[in-house]
Amino acid sequence: MTTAQRLDLVAPSGARVAITLPGPEPVSSLAAAVRFAGGSHGTGFQIGPRGYHAFAATHVAPAEITDRFLVHGREVVVAEARDGQSSMAALIGEHHELMTVFAGPAPRRDRVFGLFSSLRVTDTVAGMVVAPRRMTLLDTMSEHIVLAVRGYGQVSIPGPAQARNHLPTHAGAKTRHGEVWKVPLEGSGHMFVLGFAAGVAEVQLADGATPEQLDWLDGIDVAWGGR
Repeated sequence: MTTAQRLDLVAPSGARVAITLPGPEPVSSLAAAVRFAGGSHGTGFQIGPRGYHAFAATHVAPAEITDRFLVHGREVVVAEARDGQSSMAALIGEHHELMTVFAGPAPRRDRVFGLFSSLRVTDTVAGMVVAPRRMTLLDTMSEHIVLAVRGYGQVSIPGPAQARNHLPTHAGAKTRHGEVWKVPLEGSGHMFVLGFAAGVAEVQLADGATPEQLDWLDGIDVAWGGR
């Protein structure tokens, strides 16, 4: 593959990340996740494009909308799964949606309102930045970005604070931009871990490991920058 595309994204923490993908095939899906914690309390959020909540309520866990209200001028939509086993709420931004999932029926409005009102959210085309307000005493524990390229595979990119925990301790094989390790998955199958000077990526290839997919894998590059 001689052509390449570059994505310049803003992660949930506000850090910038440049992702190089070989070939002209466009990214078919792109999402991010962030988790906040303080003391015994922890909450995880997913960030996706506009329509993310509606897609999940239609195709992932069929659900019915139970409430809508505003938080800091942005709409929040709450939906409860038809089987009552889960519920989800999303804050609708200008370009992205910030979603969290609850076990069981939808919580009361004041609980959901309090959760989203405790966050500072800045939404741009490049990405949604989310941080807990100072009064909450919460810290960002982890973040990652996940993208997929149809026919090639899925790439999961942990934030720089967590990246080192994903690397094996032994040397890997060389790639165009760093090193690669083949790591078995629990149960069956395997994934590839790519290490770079300023980032890490975990890749699961779509159909095993064809020569074309391995060539695509070899050309991936990830570089985190500042805010």
